[in-house]
Order: sequence, then C-alpha cells, then structure tokens
Amino acid sequence: MPLLRIEVCDFKSYRGHQVIGPFRNFTSVIGPNGAGKSNLMDAISFVLGIKSAQLRSSQLKDLVYRGRRLARNPDGEAAGPSQQPQEEEDDGEGEGEGTANKAWVLAVYEDADKKEWRFQRTISTTGASEYKLNNRVVTYSAYNAALIKHNILVKAKNFLVFQGDVEAVASQSPKELARLIDQISGSLELAPDYERAREALERATENATFNFTKRRGIAGEIKQYKEQKGEAERFQGLCQERDELVLRRILFKLYHIQENLEVHARAIKKQNQMLAGLRAEQRRHEKALEDARAEQARARSNVMQKEKRIKRAEKGLETKRPDLVRIEAQIKHAERKREKAQQELDRLQQTERDQRRKLQTLQENLRTVQAAANAAQETQRRAAQTNLSLSEESLEEYRRLKAGASVLAVDERQSLETLSRDEKTAARTLSQLKDKLDQLTQRRDKLSEDDRTQSAKKTELDAKVAELAAELKRVKQEYDNQQSEKKRIEQLEKEINEKLVDIYEKLTQAGVDQQESQREIRLKETLANLQRIFPGVRGRVVDLCKPTQRKYETAVTVVLGRNIDAIVVDEEKTAIDCIEYMRNQRAGQATFIPLDTIQAKPVNDKFRAFAKGARLAVDVIHYDQAVERAMHHACGNALVCDTMEVARYVCYEKGQEVKAVTLEGTIIHKSGLITGGKSSTQNGKKWEEKDVQGLQRVRDNLMAQLHELAKSKPRGKESEVLIAEISRLESALSVARDDQQKANKTRLSGTKDELKQVEREIRQQQPDLRKVQAAYDNVKGKIDALAAVINAAEDEVFADFCAQIGVANIREYEERQLKLAQAESEARLQFDTQIARLTHAIQFDEDQMKMTEERLKTYEDIIEAESENLTKLEEEKRAAQEEITEAEEAIQTLQDDLKGLAEELEEKTKKVEEVKKTTNKAGKALDQALKEVAGHNDEIEKLGLERSAIYRKCKLDEIKLPLHAGNLKNVPMEENLRDEVAMDVDEDEEGTQQVKRVSDFGIEVDFDSLDDDEREDGSPEALKELDESIAKVNAEIEHMAPNLKAMDRLDDVEAKLVETEKEADKARNDSKKAREQFTEIKLKRCELFNKAYNHISERIDQVYKDLTKGKMAPTGGVAYLTLEDSEEPYTAGIKYHAMPPMKRFRDMEQLSGGEKTIAALALLFAIHSYQPSPFFVLDEVDAALDNTNVAKIASYIRSHASGTFQFIVISLKGSLYERSNSLVGIYRDQDVNSSRTLTLDLTQYDD
Repeated sequence: MPLLRIEVCDFKSYRGHQVIGPFRNFTSVIGPNGAGKSNLMDAISFVLGIKSAQLRSSQLKDLVYRGRRLARNPDGEAAGPSQQPQEEEDDGEGEGEGTANKAWVLAVYEDADKKEWRFQRTISTTGASEYKLNNRVVTYSAYNAALIKHNILVKAKNFLVFQGDVEAVASQSPKELARLIDQISGSLELAPDYERAREALERATENATFNFTKRRGIAGEIKQYKEQKGEAERFQGLCQERDELVLRRILFKLYHIQENLEVHARAIKKQNQMLAGLRAEQRRHEKALEDARAEQARARSNVMQKEKRIKRAEKGLETKRPDLVRIEAQIKHAERKREKAQQELDRLQQTERDQRRKLQTLQENLRTVQAAANAAQETQRRAAQTNLSLSEESLEEYRRLKAGASVLAVDERQSLETLSRDEKTAARTLSQLKDKLDQLTQRRDKLSEDDRTQSAKKTELDAKVAELAAELKRVKQEYDNQQSEKKRIEQLEKEINEKLVDIYEKLTQAGVDQQESQREIRLKETLANLQRIFPGVRGRVVDLCKPTQRKYETAVTVVLGRNIDAIVVDEEKTAIDCIEYMRNQRAGQATFIPLDTIQAKPVNDKFRAFAKGARLAVDVIHYDQAVERAMHHACGNALVCDTMEVARYVCYEKGQEVKAVTLEGTIIHKSGLITGGKSSTQNGKKWEEKDVQGLQRVRDNLMAQLHELAKSKPRGKESEVLIAEISRLESALSVARDDQQKANKTRLSGTKDELKQVEREIRQQQPDLRKVQAAYDNVKGKIDALAAVINAAEDEVFADFCAQIGVANIREYEERQLKLAQAESEARLQFDTQIARLTHAIQFDEDQMKMTEERLKTYEDIIEAESENLTKLEEEKRAAQEEITEAEEAIQTLQDDLKGLAEELEEKTKKVEEVKKTTNKAGKALDQALKEVAGHNDEIEKLGLERSAIYRKCKLDEIKLPLHAGNLKNVPMEENLRDEVAMDVDEDEEGTQQVKRVSDFGIEVDFDSLDDDEREDGSPEALKELDESIAKVNAEIEHMAPNLKAMDRLDDVEAKLVETEKEADKARNDSKKAREQFTEIKLKRCELFNKAYNHISERIDQVYKDLTKGKMAPTGGVAYLTLEDSEEPYTAGIKYHAMPPMKRFRDMEQLSGGEKTIAALALLFAIHSYQPSPFFVLDEVDAALDNTNVAKIASYIRSHASGTFQFIVISLKGSLYERSNSLVGIYRDQDVNSSRTLTLDLTQYDD
C-alpha cells in the first residue's frame, strides 16, 4: 500500500487536524455533493506540489480554512453545505475564533522496501509555502526530486486525474495528445535545448552561405580588373580613328553645300518669270467668286422666309385637326346615344300597349264579377222569400220534440259528438292542407312566370354586355393602334434627332477641323522646308511612330501629349537652327527633340510583365531604332492599361509612381490624380467642302422626314377623346356586368332554387293530403252510420210534425234553412274577394302604366335633344373641314413656291462651287510658285546656316580644317540675325523675289583631300555611310569604360580573397559542429518520445479490450494510435482511434459520451502504465458512464490494484465503490462547520 494515509490541518473545508485513511489497494471515496470529496483530491494534489491554479483557487492563501465567516449568515444560523469556503473571497485578515493562519497537508507513503516517507506542505494566509520531507524542511527542488525518485511526476501529473480531465482527454486534438506523450516521456524537457541547437544550426548555415557568396564575388572582381587592362589600350586607338572620320565628313558636307547654293540661286531666277501673270489671274477669279456668293445669299434668304411661312401655316393646321377629331367623336357618341334611346322607346311603347290591354281585361272582369254578385244577391233574396216559415206554435212544438228526441240513442249521440269533433278537426286539417297545396301551386306558377321573365332579362343583359364588350374592344384596339403609331413615330423622331445631333456636331467640328487642317498644312509645309534645308531633321513624333494595333491609338495619343507634334532632329545645333529659321519666316512655334543631348531615362523592365493587361507605351508602338531615344523621352515608363481596374491596381494597390493610361484615354498621374476623357487630338482627320455639303443635304433630308412625322403623329386631343370613350364604355360595361351577375346569381338562381323548393314541398304535401283525406272519409263514414241510427230515432219522434209541415223528415227542414244561410255567406265572401283582387290589380297596372308613360316622355326628350345636338355638330364638322381644306391648299401653294426657290438656290450653289473650284485652282498655282521660290530661298538660308554651324563646330571643337584662304577666327559664335533680316527683300514691284544672300566669312576651304567619288556622289546614302562609320566607332567608345587604375585595385582584391577564404573555412566548420549537436539532441528526443509512444501504443489496444469486452463482445473493441510525422513525431500530432465493440470505425467526435469516456480512460490507463506512479487518484471519472460500463471500470481497477499499484477513486456510483477494498466516507459536520471522514474496511466482508 504505497499511500498509507493523508493528514490535513485547516485545509479548505477541513477544520483542525484530521487523519484520512488508511488507504487500501483499491479505496473509494464517497459522500454527498458539497461534503468535501474534491477537497480531498485538492489536498493530495497540494501536498504533491500541484500549482494553485489547478486546485480551484486563484491564490494559495485561499486554501486556508476560514470557518467563522463561512458559518455565519444573516439569520445567525450555520451555513449549508453549498457554501464552500474555497468559493469565499476575503480581502482582509481573518478575525475571531475558527479562523486559521496556516494550513498543511501530510502524505505518508511506503516504498517497496517498506520504508515510510512523510511529505508535508504548509501554506500560510500570507501566501508563504513550506516543504518538509520526513519532518525536515527542504527546498522545492529537493522535495520534487524525492517525488521523482518514487516515479511521481508533478509536471506530467501521472498520479491523478481531475474531475473533467476525462472529457478533455477525449476531445483533445492530435497536437495536444502528442504534447501529452512528449511530456510523459521526458522529451519535452529537451525542447529548449532542441530549439537552441536548431537556431544555432540555422545561424551557422547562413554564415557559411554568406562567406561562400562573398568569396565568389571577390573572384569575379579579380577577373574584371584583368579584362579592363586591355580595354584601356584599345580605347585610345578608337578615339584617333573617330577624329579622322569626323574631319572627312565635315569636308564632304561643306563641298556639297557650296554646290547646292549655286543650284538654288539659278532656280529662283527662273521661277520669278511666272509670278506676275499668276497674280492677275487670281484677282479676277476672286471678284467672280464674291459676286456668285452674293447671289447665293439672296436665294437662301428667300428660301428661309418661305420655310418660315410654311411652318406657321402648318402650326395653324395642327391646331385645327384635333377639333375635327373631337367633333367626329362627339357625333359618334350622340348617334349611339340616340339609337339606344330609340330602341328603349320602341320597347317601352310595346310595354305600354301590353299594359293597356291587360288593364282593359281587368276592368271587364271587374264589371262581370260585380254583375254576378248582384245577380247572386237577388237570387238569394228570392229563395229566402220562397222558403218555409213556421208559426210560433210550430216552432215551440219543434223545440219540444227536439228536446224529447235528444234523450233517445244517448250513446250514439255521444259517439257522434266525439266523431263530429274529430270530423271538424280532420276537415280543418284537410282544408289547411288543400289551402297550402293551392298556395304552393299558385306560387309555383308565379315562380315559373318569374323564371321565364328573368331568363328573358338575362338574355337581354347578356346581349347588352356582349355589345358593350365588343364596342370597348374596338375602341381599345383603336387606342392601342394610335399609341403604337405614336410610339413608332416617336422612336423614328428619336432616331432622326440622334442623327441630327451627330450631323450638327460634325458640322460644328467641320469649322474647327478646317482651321486645324489649315494649321496642320502650314505645319507640314514648314516641316518639309526644315527637312529640305536642314538634313538632320527627321520629322514629327506622330509621323515617326505608329501603334501596333488600332485599339492603342487613343492611349498612345494621350501618352505622347504635347510631344506628339514635337520634331525630332539629330543634333542640338540643328534644333537651334530650325528655331531661328521658323522665327525669321514667322512660321509659328514647334518643339524640337535633339537626339544627341536629350536625356531619356532607361525603361524599367519590371513594368513589361508587372500586371496582366498593362504594358509599356514604348512596347505598343513601331518606330525606327535611330529615334529610340526620342521615343523613350516622349513615352518614359508610362503604361497602357486595358481597363481602369488594371490602372488602379498598378498605381494604388501596388503603389507604383508611374503614369497609367487606359484604352479610353483616362490618365492616373504619378501623383495619384486622375484625368478623365479622351484626347482631343484627331490625327489624320480631314474635312473637305464636299463633305460639308453632303452633311448639309443629309441634315435637310432628316429635317423633312421629321416634319412629315410631326404631321402624321396622332394629336393629343384624339387620344383624350378615345380615353374618355374607353372610360365611359368600361363604366357602362361594369354596370351591365353587375346587373348580369345579380340577375344570374341573385334573381335567376334564387327564383330557380325557390321553384325547386316549392315543387319539393308540393311533392311532400300530396301524400299528407291523401292520408288526411282518407282519415276524413273514415270519420265521415262512421258519422253517417251513427247519424242513420239517430235519424231513425228522430224520425219516429218527428213523424207527425214532418207530416204537418210537409217535409219528408225533420233533417230536410234543418238542412234547407242551414244551406240557405251558408250559400248566402259563401257567395257574398267569394264575390267580395274577387272584386278586391281585381281592384288591386287594376290599381297596380294603372301605376305601372303611368310610370311607363313618364319613361316614354323622358326618352322622347333625349331623342329630340340628341337630334338637335347632331345637327349642331354636323355644322361644326363642315366648318372645321372647310378650314382644314383651305389651310392645306395654302400650305401646298407655299410648298410649290418653296420648291421653285430651292431649285433656284441649288443653281446658285452650283455656280458658287464652280467659281470656287476655278479660284482655288488659280490660287493653288500661285501658292505653288511662291512656295517653290520660298523653298529655294529657304534651302539657301538653310545651307548657309548649316555651313556657319559647321564652321562654329570646327572652331569650338578645335578641328583643324584645311583652308585656301580666310581663318575660322572670323566666324562669330552667334548668328547676326538682324543684319540678315535687313538685307532680305521679299518682293519687288512686279511681285518677284530675289535670291537670298548668305555670308561665307571670307573662308575658302581646301577640298583636295576629297576623292572624285565623294565629290560626285553627294547623296544622303553616302553621308549616311560616313555617319554609320562614325556612329559605329562612337558606339564602341561609348560601350567602353576603361579603368586606368585597374592594376592598383587588382592587388588589393587578391589580398582580400585570401582573408575571405579563411573566414569561409571557419564558417563551414562551425556549421558542421552545429549540425552534429542538433542531430544528437534530435536523436535523443526522438528516442525518448518513441520509447513512450511505442509502449503506450502497444498497451492501448489491450487496455481498451479489457474495458469494453462483455458477454455480447467477448473480445472487446479495438484502439490504436497513429503518428502524423514519424521522423520528428513531437512536432506533429498523434491520432487516437477507438472502435467500440460491434460498431464500425468512426471518428472520435462521432462517439457517444460514454464511448468517449471509455476511450479516454483506456488512453489514461495506457499512459499511466509507462513509468507508472505507485498510486493513481481518480476524481469522478465514471460520471458520464452507465452502470454496465461502470462495472467494467470497477472490474478493471480491482484486477489491476496491488501493493505496488494503488487506486484511489472518488465516485458516487454504487456499482464501482462496492467493488473496492475500503471506503472513505466524507460528510459535513454542521456543528463545527467542517468536513469529517469515516473509514470502512470492506475486505472483512469478502467471501
């Protein structure tokens, strides 16, 4: 039994000194919640050196018992077990009885040699901690070393499992599991040494690489200095060769300049002979053109006035046509209204005739009934007079005999009286049924009549609804057609207006482009003169380059900007000479780019593939290599981007300070500003007079089409009339449909339903009537039988009396008197009823007839009013049609006049065009002659300037030019422009020009060194050949950079190489040593880790099988571990796989809570089996398990518990602690507010 007992004093909920134990091989700690079981776990952890953060306390001083504050509540009673002391916080000092100042825990341990070890740890309220080993105070290091000696590892916590650790183990990641095994194996302690060795290896490797690179660079320098020595000698020879070629080129240029001056002077003298005649002819043609334009202006004015009159007339016509449409719509409406009123009038007249006939019939029936009533009354009166009348004595005798007869046949009389009452009841019931049947029959007849009437009305309403729907459909179709026509015309107007806007823009642009074209013509003429006078002029930038694709034209134009018209020249001197020439000729301004002095920054190659959709501007243009410097200067590092998104990506997201231009011409400048829109430069776009005239004709045609569309466009008032008619018809159709719906659903269907109900009631009444009739006949028969008996008795009594009054029997007398009274009453009632019924019917028909007459009068008034309105509208229509006809005739007359004026204007325009062509032709001939003269003079001036420039260049560069006469000292350093301008004479009185004089400064050059071929061939090719030779030599010189100090630097670099090789050798040795140290630590760490891993991996499956096997699965489940990195397993993770019995493989996350707990316990037991501690403390690890799994855990612990492997388990499951060797019960003593313990040895109960 390694752990014998635990002694605590004032630790957490344990007040005073208490001894807990002894502990057996398998001891269970039990007790209710809140009693202090987990505090016992904390006590064991505390004495074995666990940190306070894992003991459910923020500070060590919170572990000291503070019972007084815990035991008091507001009522002054002891606190319950739920108030745990470790959960209370006390910022001040504990005061009063029951508050301790320190706490300690003592663990008594027995090793394999039966030697007892006492480990004690004390903590005070101030936070001071003290460690004692065998009652002797020691340091924590010695204390921990003693624990490690017994294989109790505090850091790895291989002796206990806290509450909740099982769930943490089940849910931990592969990385966390690898770290746990790394800690258990002791490999984690080598981690700091491992990291330091790896860092040292990286530093050593980096230093060795640096020294190797340094040595290779020094070797390259040595090779370079050796090559520079021979290059310096070759440089001097090339410089001498270049000077000889330059002198030869200067002599070649001067010789051919002198010859060209003489040729141009002869040409000017010849051309002056033609100028006078050309000027006179030009003045005559200009006068004819001015007269023709005046006549054209007068004709155009007449046409415009006539067009204005036509527009006014058409505007007046447009205001009249809607009125005609409105009147026609009103006429149609009035006709429909009158027609419907007439139809209703005819129907009402027929109704009136029917009502009149019916009234007459009722009146005749009334007279007939009254006559019959009077006749019946008279008949009754005569019958009453002829009736029998008795005297008083006879009546007295009748009463006496009646009284005597009443005592005869008493039983029969009583039965007869009863049957009479029954007969009356049956008769009354029979009468009621007959009356009800008659009423139902009459109701059926009336409903049948109403059904026929409603059906006829429904048919009429259906016809009316169909008529209104057809009329509404027709009007809507007419309105839709009108709107479709209106939309079509509006669409055509929109298209024509867009075309007109485009035409007007082109016409407006034509004036600007004509001016631009003239300016460009002058610029091209000036450029041609410059190229003729100065050989070094190559042309404009826009002429020297061309975009590779059309889509780049706008972007390239924007990139070039103001340099697009710049003129490229070979030398700065040529640019200066050209500027002087343009100033003298007043030829405007121009920008020049000299190739020899222009500073062009080299293109940054990184932009060539910097982003997809972005390319350098110089890469999207074609140009000659001779002008490459000029193109690089104009374009720079500007980028051409396909879209604005690409430009933003380059400039904003990547932060490149470069100008980006999109294909549409939008610019993002280096500063980040954005300039939108396209370039206004329209290179190559020309406007001619015939193009302008063509645009004017297209404009006139479009205006005529727009005018015709305006005339055929539906008027707004027509639409309003149709909309009003649609609204009226929709309203009428809605009312008719409501009536139709009411007639169908409410009236007709109600009538039909009621008729069916009446017929059903008639069928139901007929059996009842027959039954009541049979009952009545039966009673009547019985009454007749009894009456015969009674009558026989009465006949005997009244025999003498009947003979006396002359009747057969007394009943004849009585019936005669009764029938007479009844007949009189019934006749009177019948005739009164018929008279009242006929009177009411006559009154109703008279009211109906009166209403019909009133409606007839209303419709007659409507017909009369609509007829008058139609007459009035017809008159208005005729007046409107006459006005429209007159207006159309007037417009037609004006259009005929306009046509004639337009033909006249066209003739005048043709005449102006003919005269203009003649004038332009004469002007071009004169201009050409003047240009040729000016061109020759310009060439003379250019040649003179070029010769002066050559002289000055020789003077400045100290070139020894061979001379026959004169001296270069006489050549001024600047041109005397004032004297040259004063000497120039542009024209004489006859309009001719003189040859321009240029100064030779008294210098005569010696051309003897030139051979005959160079004197005869003055072509640009020959000059180009010399230039290419000079350029070739210059190129070689420019590419050479001789270093005269190369020999001195060579010795220093060789000495530096020796020192660097020594440093490289040292770095290689250091790297090798660091690699060996790292490999040694790595192997040691892998060995420790793999040793622990292999042991745990071998044990895990068996432990899991022991925990999961049962009757259903005798072999148990399967569990195993896999490494993610077998070379350095501690840097990666370890995956834990567990497959419960009779289940397929699943990830750990998909297992149930109990399955996860069993898998985690198997892993914990397997880990504990590697360097196991002598005892193992488990805190409620069975909380998530059912009884079956708890029993398996108990069996496993019981089977593995021994004297060298002790289990202490905190549990609330009876199926676990009942298998233990001893029990430690913990309860709460409320009297002293402290946890108390009881111990029970269960081995005495073993069988």
